[in-house]
Amino acid sequence: MLNIIRIALRCIPILFLIQNFALSWGSTAHRFINLKAPMHLPETMADLKKDSLFYRAYASAPDYRKDYTDTSFFAEDKRHYIDIDVYPNFKTIPHNLDSMIALYGRSYVHETGTLPWAIILTLDSLRVQFIRHDYIKAESTMSDLGHYVADATQPLHCTENYDGDLTGNGGIHSRYESSMITTYQSLLTISQDSARYIYSPLDYSFELILQSQALVDSVLIADSYAKNISGWSGSGTVPAAYYAALWEKTERFTRERIQTATVAIASLWYSAWIDAQAVANVATEDEFQPIQFSLEQNYPNPFNPITKIRFTMRDARFTSLNIFNVLGIEVATLVNELKQPGEYTVTWDASSMPSGVYYYRLQAWDPSTSFGSAQDGGSGQGFIETKKLILMK
Repeated sequence: MLNIIRIALRCIPILFLIQNFALSWGSTAHRFINLKAPMHLPETMADLKKDSLFYRAYASAPDYRKDYTDTSFFAEDKRHYIDIDVYPNFKTIPHNLDSMIALYGRSYVHETGTLPWAIILTLDSLRVQFIRHDYIKAESTMSDLGHYVADATQPLHCTENYDGDLTGNGGIHSRYESSMITTYQSLLTISQDSARYIYSPLDYSFELILQSQALVDSVLIADSYAKNISGWSGSGTVPAAYYAALWEKTERFTRERIQTATVAIASLWYSAWIDAQAVANVATEDEFQPIQFSLEQNYPNPFNPITKIRFTMRDARFTSLNIFNVLGIEVATLVNELKQPGEYTVTWDASSMPSGVYYYRLQAWDPSTSFGSAQDGGSGQGFIETKKLILMK
């Protein structure tokens, strides 16, 4: 994933990068929302629930993937918004994508934004990853889904007048979602709720969008009020008094939108999980029994600062998983114990490590022998495999 970021930083003009962050909840809000969403998950998803720091770390990854030269229908830059109020009778438009294209044309629907269908596309990917037990990729997809659902709860993502240019409120987008939220982030709180199964995710996504769109005028009115109270003309440095007044007028519904985002994200994660369990129950247990030892490539790679490593044990072995720097010096021990047959995923948080190339090595051997004994599978080597990973800060 971060390889995509590196390419994007080389290839996309700085202007585009600035625009990226002007069209999304600010990174502060996205990180906060993704961090808090797991608190609503049930204990049956405990292994995924505990990785909230991972979801926070990659909350803004979709923003880095935007490529304004991409003309495909689901180009990244179109996934973060829908100017829903440009459609006649927009509260009753069909939700089915094919129906919308038939009515308004593919190009028009594309340019107007694909947010609700991007949510469904990402949800479908998550469901498949859960079915395949590919939890490493699933957690990155969960982070992406969290980003898109959060976008659907931001009022200015759901209107043609996304930056206030049509009403004399130019620049309100970043002032509201980024600068104000960053200023008052310490006051944000989330009440614990419960994830719910969503029977119609597409209709649910549109409902979130319509709720947000209904608040657009409230944001614009608050902007005008804040300018008047603070005496700010709209140019030059924005005074603190402006943000205090903007927060005063928007705090109630901003808190509600962020709370709603966390519950909506958890509910869609949970729905994908339940759907996957239903499919998995059709298969026999034998289909999922590991038949060999394996060490997979960490994901994401490159990463910053958290990555996942998955490995499979064919039978019970004493297992060690270690991280080494390029000099061969061990810098972390992730596993050092007897492991039973099955699939395992471990997390490496490299926050304290410098950027660079590292290696991770998995060793597994019969606990009744020393590693390398000829009694161990007859090979004298047990199982050993090493792969490279890259930390980019």
